Amino acid sequence: MRIVFIGTVSFSRACLEELFDLGADVAGVVTLEPGLRARAGDAADLAPLAGAHGVPVHEVRNVNDADVVQLIRSLRPDVILVLGWSQLLGPELLSIAPCIGSHPALLPRDRGRHPITWALVDGLGESGLTFLWLDAGADSGDILWQKSFRIDEDDDASTVYARVEELGRRAIAEFLPQLEAGTAPRRPQDERAATYRRKRTDDDRRIDWTSPSRDVHNLVRGLSRPYVGALTRIRGEDVVVWKVQPMDGAVGEGLNAAAVGTVVELDGALAVRTGTGWVRLVEAEPADRLRPGDVIEVKR
Repeated sequence: MRIVFIGTVSFSRACLEELFDLGADVAGVVTLEPGLRARAGDAADLAPLAGAHGVPVHEVRNVNDADVVQLIRSLRPDVILVLGWSQLLGPELLSIAPCIGSHPALLPRDRGRHPITWALVDGLGESGLTFLWLDAGADSGDILWQKSFRIDEDDDASTVYARVEELGRRAIAEFLPQLEAGTAPRRPQDERAATYRRKRTDDDRRIDWTSPSRDVHNLVRGLSRPYVGALTRIRGEDVVVWKVQPMDGAVGEGLNAAAVGTVVELDGALAVRTGTGWVRLVEAEPADRLRPGDVIEVKR
């Protein structure tokens, strides 16, 4: 079974590694040009991995361009795997061979953009990974494979992303033999249960310190590496906040009267006043931008 692989992020690389480990016949790899690829925090260069297995890599701007469609057709794929790719496939590509995509959520819930981030921002306790047969819609095709996983309060984007990569490898090992045998399942999605996530904007990165401590924590962990990080502002300059920790219990007499956004030193670490208490500032960049006594600009 000849496979054309389309992808451009770390999840793509994990899945491609699994294909090679299984001895799959990968006829070619399509990925974004470096300048476009660099825009994603989880971007990955697939060329070294593909090159080590003698598989050609084709860098493109848009997978639906006529020359790219012709290239993929010339590779004579039996199946096209589209894993870690944000561009929807047009009808010409979809007509070449069955196309299989993935989405890090429990479809039909959470279709759309940035599902890992939104799951963490919303404080969900569960998410999952879905592989689906692609159609003309966005995340709307029949389900091929799906598994759920827990999200704990201390998870962040990096730990959830790693869990998704691990599940991706497991999924490929399970459904690849089914594809080869022609027995791979197709389960239609229930459109009545579909929900949608919007594209994240730069404004979504801004921490609202008037929010409850848990909401601040959820925003920061949802935007942590490999993503872009949450933002706050002091003296007219941005600070990237990578990790905070809600603080429970008493923090010292008089501190709870401090204004929202106030920075203090507690037990040798910086803490910031929120709408309901305090969060410990575990990691920020630049590390020396915030100091005790500062009052951070509050987003309203």
